[in-house]
Amino acid sequence: MTVLSRVRNAGLLVRFGVLSLVLTAGLGVVIGTLRSNAIAESAREHAEWTAIVTVRLGLQPQLEREDLENGFDPDRLAHVEEAVRSAGDRLQASGRQLDDLDPVAVKIFNRAGTIVYSDDHSRIGTQSDSDDLRRALGGQVVSDIEGSTDDSDTAGAPQVLEVYVPVQYDGSDRPDGAIELYLPYAPVTAAVQEEVRMLVVMLVGSLVVFYAALFRIVSRASTRLRVQTEELHASAERDRHTATHDALTGLPNRLLLRDRLDQALAAATRSSAEVAVVLVDLDRFKEINDSLGHSYGDALLCQVAPRLAEVLRDGDTVARLGGDEFAVLLPAVDGVAEAEAVAERLREALHRSFDVAGVTLDVEVGVGIAVSPWHGTDSEALLRSADIALHVAKERKAGAVVFAPEDHVAAPSRLAVLGDLRRALDGDDELFLHYQPKFTLDGERIEGVEALLRWQHPVHGLVPPAEFIPVAEGTGIILRLTERVLGLALAQARRWIDAGHPLPVAVNLSTRCLLDAGLPDLVQRLLAEHGVPARVLRLEVTESAVMADAARCMDVLQRLHDLGLRLSIDDFGTGYSSMSHLRRLPVDELKIDRSFVLGMTTSAQDAVLVRSAVDLGHNLGLTVVAEGVEEAEHVAALRELGCDIAQGYFFSRPVPAEVLDVMLAEVGTIHDVDETVTGPRSRRRPRGVERVTRIELALSAWEADVLPLNYTRERRRDYLPVPPPRQPPPVSGASRRGTRSLPSGASPPSATGP
Repeated sequence: MTVLSRVRNAGLLVRFGVLSLVLTAGLGVVIGTLRSNAIAESAREHAEWTAIVTVRLGLQPQLEREDLENGFDPDRLAHVEEAVRSAGDRLQASGRQLDDLDPVAVKIFNRAGTIVYSDDHSRIGTQSDSDDLRRALGGQVVSDIEGSTDDSDTAGAPQVLEVYVPVQYDGSDRPDGAIELYLPYAPVTAAVQEEVRMLVVMLVGSLVVFYAALFRIVSRASTRLRVQTEELHASAERDRHTATHDALTGLPNRLLLRDRLDQALAAATRSSAEVAVVLVDLDRFKEINDSLGHSYGDALLCQVAPRLAEVLRDGDTVARLGGDEFAVLLPAVDGVAEAEAVAERLREALHRSFDVAGVTLDVEVGVGIAVSPWHGTDSEALLRSADIALHVAKERKAGAVVFAPEDHVAAPSRLAVLGDLRRALDGDDELFLHYQPKFTLDGERIEGVEALLRWQHPVHGLVPPAEFIPVAEGTGIILRLTERVLGLALAQARRWIDAGHPLPVAVNLSTRCLLDAGLPDLVQRLLAEHGVPARVLRLEVTESAVMADAARCMDVLQRLHDLGLRLSIDDFGTGYSSMSHLRRLPVDELKIDRSFVLGMTTSAQDAVLVRSAVDLGHNLGLTVVAEGVEEAEHVAALRELGCDIAQGYFFSRPVPAEVLDVMLAEVGTIHDVDETVTGPRSRRRPRGVERVTRIELALSAWEADVLPLNYTRERRRDYLPVPPPRQPPPVSGASRRGTRSLPSGASPPSATGP
């Protein structure tokens, strides 16, 4: 058993060697045995042939049929004995080599089985009942090996070959008798042994050569197989590593992280432990790729990985989920507090500067934390909770955020909003525009309008822009949405042109739109489709949108400007553009952010900022527009500063085109084709209560027709024009606008859309 166990535990080549050796030896034994039997049978047949020759040539010619029937008289018996002795001499004289097979004894039987002659004369006349004799008398040559010449087995006696040869004379239909010869078997045995020895030598030599050749072939094949197996194992290990690890950083990927998280959660269930998942996302990583190249971004990611690992324990896992997002698995933590402490250490490690090919880079990160079982009991739920917390951290610029159940409510709705918005874009009856007019400060006429997108959801009613515009800006759907807004705005602009009001319409552009090199071609196509002059369309961009990728945005803006469009810098003062960048931008208009305008009458700092912005815009040759004008005091202050255009609730909220048509008929624009419309107000338009009444009747009709019955008053106030309950103080003609001022304490909507 020990040998067999060792053989079973040995290598493949050793096992084959032992097994093939045993099989080869067994094959040799089988072949040797078969061949030895064949040699022995051949020697026996040779001995039989010798006996037959002896009888046929030596004895039978000396006998007569009467001798077999009647026996021999003494003279005849002596003659037979002489014939037996001389048979060998005659055979040798004829070239037969029978010295080794001289008969030891001879018996002659008649047809009745009686011995008529024997070397032992005492046996003459006796009867034999041997089966071999009966077969010989039947005509067969029968041979057998005996231990003596008297048919008795004498232990230790030399063996002899007993041969019965039938004797048949002419005219007989069956043998007349038989002669029994006893030949010495020792020569046969010696011949057999010699031939077997030669056979064994040849067989062993052949099998040794065969085994050596076979072993060499198998050894080489085994070596190649072992090498191939090792290569396959190495390849499989590489494939497994590739499938479970990130190619760039070598960190575990999402697949391996999920597997380890499943194991950690299973172990935590048995031990009532807590498992934490921390997601880390680099801020502004795209800017590094765009400004320095992807090689720098890749090098930075390779440095981030060891930074994260150096502050963790041996059992913790750092994984890269893709892009600039990493995940940290803490399989055992002592509550949320420890997870927050680890997250803070991770943030501190990443806040240290990185040296990438001689360039010093500083990065900020957002961190989302989720801890089981409080934020999920399976890997899918825990990763989802951490992802939601990460998005909250990035939106709020809060650093590290622990998942809160209230954050989970908003996250799925973003997906639902995105899906509903796609379906709205496929239809024609949900998305529409409202227009907020911009008034001149040196008179009371409309200078232009800003197109603001609205969404009438078939189930949820009117959806505030703040609930779907940010969602669209985070995906490529903002490009389709901008194309829809441009189409609707240009169609309405065409209708106003046909009515004699070539009113400029402004449309907001997001960062994604500015980075789209095909935007100028799209705008040119839409202008041609609607037959609108380029000067009627204005495009508004923010400072931050332009600075996201200044080179690409400048190219797109220049191409738009070359089409004849007017461009505006929106929300000026909230970005971080330098004066040199502002000077190079191909813009025609500067819009001061509403946050500064709202505070200019109460804050000296805001007043200084507004004054500086007005002066800067004028010095650069730009038209200056003040946003967020809600009080008569704002109008008076802006007039004093020399601001050109004002936009805000003091004049009008965003309204449908039908309501704006009434305002155009009553107020007029500085671009009207009919000069009488833009002449002295006393000549053409009703004044005072009559003019205000017509506008308010239009607003009331729009409110009744457009808004759903179940829409709450709190949400309606974000979309309806302001009623005229309050008159502002009379400041250089502003009292006539006071009928449309914003009530004290009212706040504008949080977002107005693109």
